[in-house]
Amino acid sequence: MGNQVSFVVPARADDAQDEVEASPPPPPPPKRKGVKLENLSADEIEELKNEIVAEVVDKIAGPDGEKLQDFLEPELITAPYDPRFPNRNQARHCFVRFNEYHKCVYERGEEDKRCQFYQRSYQAMCPADWLENWAELREKGLWTGKY
Repeated sequence: MGNQVSFVVPARADDAQDEVEASPPPPPPPKRKGVKLENLSADEIEELKNEIVAEVVDKIAGPDGEKLQDFLEPELITAPYDPRFPNRNQARHCFVRFNEYHKCVYERGEEDKRCQFYQRSYQAMCPADWLENWAELREKGLWTGKY
């Protein structure tokens, strides 16, 4: 009965590290309502900016960033095959789509889905230099097309 030996095991640094890592994150700070920016310090303003950015990113990206892929990989849409232009040289196709777009805008307005299709088509296949030159010609009234 009288000879009991007790051992004290010293704590290891690894165990203490595991306990620190396992602790839950601190609760978010309470939201400030009715506080004017002029009354905040630079650190408080920076903290508020970070909170707002984090909230917006969470709303846009969704939990775990699942919606972010939609923003990073936009859907590429180009002009579909048109049997009127079977050759590799698509210059005429580009020219016709450009004119079709402006005709459509004249007849239906810019917001019409068909006009938006023509716009995407000519923007996808026409070189940017051509489009700039054609826009300048249209502005000067020297464009060969009717519209």
